[in-house]
Amino acid sequence: MFKAEPAEKKSTYYSIKEGTFRLKTTKEDPTAVAREYTNPKTKESGVAYERVYKALFGVVHGITFQENTLPDGTVLRSININLGNDEDGIAQVVSIPLNSRYTSDFLKKLPNVNLSQEVRLSPYDFEPDEGPRRVGLGMTQMDEDGNFTHKIGDFFVKVEEKDGQNVYTNLHGFPEATDEDKSDWPFYFKKVEKFLINYTKENILPKFDQIKPDAFDTAFPETETDINPDDIPF
Repeated sequence: MFKAEPAEKKSTYYSIKEGTFRLKTTKEDPTAVAREYTNPKTKESGVAYERVYKALFGVVHGITFQENTLPDGTVLRSININLGNDEDGIAQVVSIPLNSRYTSDFLKKLPNVNLSQEVRLSPYDFEPDEGPRRVGLGMTQMDEDGNFTHKIGDFFVKVEEKDGQNVYTNLHGFPEATDEDKSDWPFYFKKVEKFLINYTKENILPKFDQIKPDAFDTAFPETETDINPDDIPF
């Protein structure tokens, strides 16, 4: 008699939408939050049902850069951040587009992270009373008392206050914006994206083969109220 044994689930994928982590679920899930979306390429609209989390905790076990093609031909380039396994042995992975501000912020702070210790990731997206929209990925690690108060800052930009104003200095080879870049900001942001990817591949990825996480092997979410890169609702 023919039998088929289903493959075991190996990974759970989180995305970031509207400043929160999202985990794909079903309409019947009592914790589901409905989110309307429109595919920017096909203009088709739909509703995604997701669990919502304001933060995730875990030790960064690895990072990979992925490229996937959806059935409609859309090419998705993303970064996958492995935060370790949950209590059932399933890897907890954050998958976000490479060209997003969340990714840029994460890669700018990553060199300052102690990769052997747990980190708290918390996305944000808001409009302040003054100034431009703020989008990024907050990162903190434990202090001596075991609280997540140690804020991870930007490795590539130093901010100093002079005469009442902030002065920004790029460090570690981070690209300076030329006059030409200032007339074509998307080109400059693409330059920054390539720099951060190359820096991560050359200087951060090799460390994962050398580091053994010391105390925290389990990733877990912080609820506020599985998205696979191959099945992303926009």
